[in-house]
Amino acid sequence: MPELRFHSADTVVVYQAADGARLIDVVRELGRDGRLALSWRCAQGTCGACLLHLEHAGSGGVLTLSKMERNVLIRRGELPKDAACAQPDTVATPRLACHVHVLHAMDVYIQKN
Repeated sequence: MPELRFHSADTVVVYQAADGARLIDVVRELGRDGRLALSWRCAQGTCGACLLHLEHAGSGGVLTLSKMERNVLIRRGELPKDAACAQPDTVATPRLACHVHVLHAMDVYIQKN
């Protein structure tokens, strides 16, 4: 089970996640338990509220965003209008928790909206 480290402005929460779990489901569970002060409700991939940045063992290559995730990030101003679906897999690349599956241990940097 991969270890996730959630970094927010004032705390770090460590959690062992099931392999392949959607990151948004982990965040919602931790929110219900009072371990993360987040209320991300959508989980459908369209609102963009679950904006975050990731760093993991597989970082450094290229990732392919779904068209939906790319479009939401463009609409929110997180990516340029002409951004390709192929993006660098680095901590600087914005992601949406509802589009991420837990495949590695990760550091998750939460964006408060």
